Amino acid sequence: MSQFPSHLAEQYSTSSRIAISKSIRFYKFSSIKIYGSRNNYPPSCRNNPDPATPLPKHRLWWQKSNFRTKIVALIIAIGMLPVLTDKTLAQADDRVVPQFNAQAEARVDNPDLADSPTQLPVTLLIETVVASLLLIGLLTAFFANRAMRPAKSVVDADDKPKLEPDESYSPLAILNSAALEKVDVSHQQIATIESAKIATEISLKFRQAQYLNELLKTATKELRRALSADRVFVYQFNPDWSGSVVAESVLPGLPSCLKIKVTDTYFSESNEGVEKYINGRICVTHDIYGGELTDCHIKLLEQFAIKAQMVAPITKNGQLFGLLIVNQCSEPRVWLPHEVELFSHLAKQVGVASEQVAFLEKQEADAERADLLTEITLRIQQAQFLEELLKTAVKEVRRAIKTDRVVVYGLDSSNWDGIVVAESVAPGWPQTLRVRIDDPCMREKYAEIYQQGHVTVIDDIYQEGRVEDCYRRLLEQFAVKANLVAPILKNNELLGLLIAHHCSEPRNWQQEEIDLFVQLAMQLGFAIDRVSLMEEMATDEE
Repeated sequence: MSQFPSHLAEQYSTSSRIAISKSIRFYKFSSIKIYGSRNNYPPSCRNNPDPATPLPKHRLWWQKSNFRTKIVALIIAIGMLPVLTDKTLAQADDRVVPQFNAQAEARVDNPDLADSPTQLPVTLLIETVVASLLLIGLLTAFFANRAMRPAKSVVDADDKPKLEPDESYSPLAILNSAALEKVDVSHQQIATIESAKIATEISLKFRQAQYLNELLKTATKELRRALSADRVFVYQFNPDWSGSVVAESVLPGLPSCLKIKVTDTYFSESNEGVEKYINGRICVTHDIYGGELTDCHIKLLEQFAIKAQMVAPITKNGQLFGLLIVNQCSEPRVWLPHEVELFSHLAKQVGVASEQVAFLEKQEADAERADLLTEITLRIQQAQFLEELLKTAVKEVRRAIKTDRVVVYGLDSSNWDGIVVAESVAPGWPQTLRVRIDDPCMREKYAEIYQQGHVTVIDDIYQEGRVEDCYRRLLEQFAVKANLVAPILKNNELLGLLIAHHCSEPRNWQQEEIDLFVQLAMQLGFAIDRVSLMEEMATDEE
């Protein structure tokens, strides 16, 4: 067979390539339209699409499809390229076969024509398939790289050296700070709510106390438990602004402050400290060495192992009754705001409860004193002899006011010399019965004022400025620290003195005790008058 003409082969190759190119362009761009201006865009591409204009189904499907669906559709379309190309080539072969029948026969007979251009459609088909596969591989690699980009960015961020940005200008730092502030506020709110619940519970316990000692013990115990402190105590003032610890709750192993007496010049030498605490001053010390405490104050606190403390006033009836003090001894402590608020609130509640307890105690004490006065008066009136009367009187009076010694000091109206004619004394103290006393002070000034009903009240013979040296030396002989003196009168005549001695320590005589003592002295005068009259009548009969 004759050879296939070269110009026809070239023409066949060129026509085949043109057909393939047209087929590809037809496949890729058959559904694409070019618009001349933005106004000619379809409604789905405008900023404000017209809802009345329906979209083609294939466009509507393309817009509603997600990214993965679009990728799968694109890969399938690329995979169809070889099939479409094969079909196009077949159509081209049908058009050119009549022109090349003779040449084909010649190619079959001639082995040299094995590499002729008739093999071009098969080669082109293979190349198209390979190109499609390469394109699919490139797309797969591209989208895999895109999917891995976030993870890679995280890894790169971890590998990068961490800088230290200025936290004051960092948005993340600002957000963290705001979040921490919210958490802190939330914790404070929770702590405040818990403190309010604790304050309510403890205040109810305060109201249930019937006596002052019971109230103060409850206050120190409950407050130490609520604050988890090492020690809580109540410091009560005396009239001279000295004071002592009257109630305490302390952790085992720490020194006790109970009954410790302290004189603080901050209160005794000026009214500044008293006024500040009456006005509600709260003294909070986180560290005794880091504040403004004086050296003498620090030394006092060191004696009781105190590292931090809070001090609040206890007021009763508008007067400064004492101080509520909480100590931390193990280490310095930063007292939190809700702890200070709880402490201040409970100190006020102690003051309110003490007023209530004092009122109840006064009512009860008044009733008891009235009953006691009636009882002692009846016993005194039952005595038929003077000696019996005096013994009964001193015994019952000492029991009534709970003191160490009570005596009846009889006076000679001619020279105002005196002798102890009756005594009731607690064991361990010197006796004064039948002791004759030469008291120049009595002759010079006291006899006249006692005859007018004067009552002497001395809480501490060493602190009372009006106690003269001669009188103080006399009292020291009998271990007297505090005393009460009331006149025994008979028809306005001074018969003697009813005297109460407190020997163990100075004593702050309460007004109710003084009133009872004076009333018993009056009843004793009436009884002496009655017994004396009975004895005179018995003497006359004899």
